[in-house]
Amino acid sequence: MPMTVKITVDNHSKDAPFVAYTPELDVASCGPTEEKARQNLHDAVEIVVEEAEKKGKLKKLLKELGFQKEKGRLISPRVSFETFFFPKLRLS
Repeated sequence: MPMTVKITVDNHSKDAPFVAYTPELDVASCGPTEEKARQNLHDAVEIVVEEAEKKGKLKKLLKELGFQKEKGRLISPRVSFETFFFPKLRLS
């Protein structure tokens, strides 16, 4: 199932400035490079899903996150990105 991955850079972090986030599961991770952040996010998603499954709460978690089952397939919640402009800010 395809997932959205948002990469940002935290300039305050020296060791792991790249942050990878997937809004569908509300999971984030970080790393020293963009690739490592992506890899760490993949690992974090696996942990979240496996732990929820072990506890018998995976279906509940996915439902709470907006996933739906359709024709035997799991459909992820719709995620949209749009440009948002803040009102004029004074940066003095």
